[in-house]
Amino acid sequence: MAPFNFILVPQGQEYRAVLKGLQLVESLNIQVLPIPMGSEYLSVYLKKWLNSEAIKNQSLQVLVLGLCGSLSPNLKVGDVVVYQNCLSVTSKISSQDPENIMAISWDYDLALFLHQKLISSHLVRGLTTDRVITTATEKQKLSQLYPVEVVDMEGLILLEFLTKAGIKAAMVRVVSDDFSQDLPDLTPAIDNDGRLKIFPLIKVLLQHPVKGLKLIRSGLKSLAILQKLTPKLKLLN
Repeated sequence: MAPFNFILVPQGQEYRAVLKGLQLVESLNIQVLPIPMGSEYLSVYLKKWLNSEAIKNQSLQVLVLGLCGSLSPNLKVGDVVVYQNCLSVTSKISSQDPENIMAISWDYDLALFLHQKLISSHLVRGLTTDRVITTATEKQKLSQLYPVEVVDMEGLILLEFLTKAGIKAAMVRVVSDDFSQDLPDLTPAIDNDGRLKIFPLIKVLLQHPVKGLKLIRSGLKSLAILQKLTPKLKLLN
C-alpha cells in the first residue's frame, strides 16, 4: 500500500490532537493541513489548495482525520470509524427503496485496508450536513431517513473535490457525541473562516451548562482517542 502524503483535519482541537499524536512517531513524512469547518469555507480552501504549486505533478494519497457524531445506537463516544461512502441531506430519498440513494464512495481498497489495520474500527456510511446536529431527536430522525451511521460537516465536500482531482482518499473519524446526546448549538461560535472562536464557545457552553459539560467530557475522550490513533499511521506506511 502506497503511503499517505497528506492528512487533512479540521482546525482547532482536532488538528492539535493529531499533531500531538504525530510527535510520538519518528520518520513519518506526512504533511498535516488544518481545514475549515463547514462546506462554504472548506470549498474555498480546497479550490486554492488543489490549484497550488505544492501538489502539482504529484501522485497523491490523502487521509482525512477528525471527529463525527453518531446516528446509530451501536456507535458510542470514542468509537473509531472508517468511512465507506458519504451522502448529503439534499440527496433524493425514495420511500420505497432508501438503500438506492446515490452515495459517493471513498477509495474502497484504502477503506478496507484501514479497517483491517485499525482492529477496533467500524466501517460506516456517513451523512454530511451544513450545520451541527444538536438534538437527539434530530439524530434519530436522520437515522430513519438515511442509510447512514455517522454525521459530519466536511466529508462529502472533501470526497467530491478529491475524487474530481483524481486523488485517492480515505477518511477515519472518532465518534464525539452519541445517538442520544443533545448538544448546545455551536453555530454562533464558528467564525467566517470556519474556525471555532474561544470566547463565543465559552458563552454557549455557559448558557447550556448540562449539555455543555457533557459535550466537554465526550469531546475530551474522543480527542484523546484521536491522538492515540495517529501514531498507528506508522503501521500504515
